[in-house]
Amino acid sequence: MLTRYSVFFASILLAASAMAITPAPQPEPEPDPGPVGPIANGRYIFINQYSNRAMEVVNASTNNGANVAQYTYNGGSHQQWDVADLGNGYYSIQAAHSGKSLDVWEWNAEDGADVRQWDALGAENQQWQINALGNGVYSVISGFSGKALEVFNFNGANGGNVSLWSYWGGDTQLWRIQVADDSSPTPAPVGKGSSCQSTGSVTVSSTIVVNGGVYDGGCRTFNPTSALGDGGQSEGQKPVFRVENGGTLRNVIIGTNGADGIHIYGGGTVENVRWTDVGEDALTVKEQGNVTLRNIEGYKGYDKFLQINAPTNLTVENCIVDDMGKFLRQNGGTTFTINVTVDNCDISNMKEGVFRTDSSSSTAKLSNSRLRNAGQVCIGPWRSCSTQNVSNF
Repeated sequence: MLTRYSVFFASILLAASAMAITPAPQPEPEPDPGPVGPIANGRYIFINQYSNRAMEVVNASTNNGANVAQYTYNGGSHQQWDVADLGNGYYSIQAAHSGKSLDVWEWNAEDGADVRQWDALGAENQQWQINALGNGVYSVISGFSGKALEVFNFNGANGGNVSLWSYWGGDTQLWRIQVADDSSPTPAPVGKGSSCQSTGSVTVSSTIVVNGGVYDGGCRTFNPTSALGDGGQSEGQKPVFRVENGGTLRNVIIGTNGADGIHIYGGGTVENVRWTDVGEDALTVKEQGNVTLRNIEGYKGYDKFLQINAPTNLTVENCIVDDMGKFLRQNGGTTFTINVTVDNCDISNMKEGVFRTDSSSSTAKLSNSRLRNAGQVCIGPWRSCSTQNVSNF
């Protein structure tokens, strides 16, 4: 059977046969992955050097045998790994969300063997050598087979499988291992909208408060009951989430009753969130603060996607928004200042337009984005409202 090396070695042998005085070269031994590098026990993100995507347990599954692949990093605990020194030159690597070990599936010692998660048994097929190669890059070698952890078949896309192959030192077998804490820089997301696929459902009968810190929804679908509202046009509905004092909400799907979405008090971050059916408003800024929205998407809103009721600096990145009254509205009749920056978004089917204000001191900028049937971009007496590299689709 042909392998990735067959064509290379065949070409060498053909060249040698054409030169009678030169013996056919012999294949060189595989390079040594390098010495075991010091890595402290802790929680880490494994970013593939070739694809710039994170190793994760697919769909945040907690089941034995769940597959391991790569995906754009979104901060989910299923993309984070607890690494522990076993004291024998090897480490255990366990998925943070499930506590299960990275495992050579079915004890397969061949090239192309799959890796999955399984209950931590401490067996040889769950032991890994982590080798420092310099510049924050590592190889990860199975203690069972001696094969290297890699993204299979040079796949740079989301969903590319993580498997094992004889070590040869290419970028698909190299990993940047970064500490997974809130102070660490998050790898830049790729593409627009949320990457979440529902991993289960949660019934919400009272508002979930995120007061500082991080709330990770694990890509579950949160379904509000009538106690929060009916998802219609009533202004008296309650939010599903209330983010306060610089808190972060991530990896959430809000179900078909959107109630009053998300409220933010005193600044905060919302990332990798999808509103299935917005209803009245998707997100409202209720008190002054800096707000960042990243990799979000929302559909079917009667009125605004974003409602701004207090002075704020608002940054929106990598969004998909469809079928709303407006993309953003500063509270009607107010004159406080908001500064809005929207980048890399697809905005479509706005009944009125994109940005609306009654304040002559506010600013808005839309860049690197696409519009379809979005109406007027700038409505009202903005001090500055501009577009850059905006096209139709």
